[in-house]
Amino acid sequence: MDDWTKIRNDFPALERTINGRPVVYLDSACMALKPRQVINAMNEYYEMYPACGGRSIHKFGEEASNAYSAARGKFAKFINAAEQDECIWTRNATESLNIVASSVKLPKGSKIITTSLEHHSGSLPFVERAKRDGHKCEIIKAQPDGTFDIEDWKKAIDNNTSLISVVHSSNVTGTVAPMKEIVELAHDRGARVMSDDAQYAPHHPLDVQAIDVDFSAMSVHKMCGPTGMGVLYGKMEHLESMDMCMYGGDTVSDVRFENNKILPEYLPPPAKFEAGLQNYAGAIGAGAAADYLQSIGMHKIEKHERSLLEIALKRLLEMEHVDILGTDDITIKTGLVTFNVDTVSSAHDVATFLNDELNVMVRSGWHCAGPFHYQMGIDPKKGTVRASFYLYNNRSDVDVFLKGLGSLIEASL
Repeated sequence: MDDWTKIRNDFPALERTINGRPVVYLDSACMALKPRQVINAMNEYYEMYPACGGRSIHKFGEEASNAYSAARGKFAKFINAAEQDECIWTRNATESLNIVASSVKLPKGSKIITTSLEHHSGSLPFVERAKRDGHKCEIIKAQPDGTFDIEDWKKAIDNNTSLISVVHSSNVTGTVAPMKEIVELAHDRGARVMSDDAQYAPHHPLDVQAIDVDFSAMSVHKMCGPTGMGVLYGKMEHLESMDMCMYGGDTVSDVRFENNKILPEYLPPPAKFEAGLQNYAGAIGAGAAADYLQSIGMHKIEKHERSLLEIALKRLLEMEHVDILGTDDITIKTGLVTFNVDTVSSAHDVATFLNDELNVMVRSGWHCAGPFHYQMGIDPKKGTVRASFYLYNNRSDVDVFLKGLGSLIEASL
């Protein structure tokens, strides 16, 4: 049994059969499957010490607090944060992006930059912030293949630019942005960069210090962790200066009542962003997911996914009636491919056929990336089909997917 077969065996969902057929799960860009190691870590919390962390001094509370803190440390190690308190627990990357968009202090009348390739969560919070506070908002247009021309960034980033939101790896084209170059340009002009790493962090080694990014948003559910968990990374100096977005329990060190006034003293990060009782099981599961991925090795995962992507892209490019969205250069691409079949009326019809006939599970729709679909002249109602690969996929999954797609095309002619 090779290493990848052993890894595949860690995922209970892949043991299922539906209508006598095995599952071919190619929708990890939306939601990754969960290994037993993550499930067991969360069950341990619920079974052994299901109590409040940071509040109760009894044994259960102490164990919950220690596990919650340890999980933050594991995630900080996973992305190489300078200190674990630079990692804030959120519900998902969307919440992380919204916290930055709404809470970072910006000079009056300054410029915010985002792109046409963003997930809606990476653009709309910043567009709305600009609208709310009278900032200029500039949109950098992605190239048709999903890449960026660095010259466009050089022209757009000026001394009036205060904040940039850019997707590190596109959930539509899979293309990886030249993040380090963008960060260097931004810092030279005094701007901060928010990196949407929801699709990047699960599939590539991420070193926030090496890239020198100011903020990073991640969704743990895309990286073998539990749903309802995300991470916001921020340099401590930025987190300390940001406004709070929620107030209440666990955000204060003292609250006095004097002269008919309530006078709060607020805690520093991460507590200032984690109001109320937290998802302790989710955080523990997130830490277990970080441990699990690191135990395999992110470089190894990246290489495995690219080997599957290379096979899929080669065969798709040879198929008539298949139109691929984005570059076919696997060296600058995460393990996903988005396409349409021109003999089928909609992307949903393609996904339905693959699911119903072969248990091949892919995503169809506009992938929360309307602007890029419009830019490419694709009717959002028709959408596109996305097949995404992860560490538990194998050559057989790719072959079944491609065979099914070929059968659909033949039947539709």
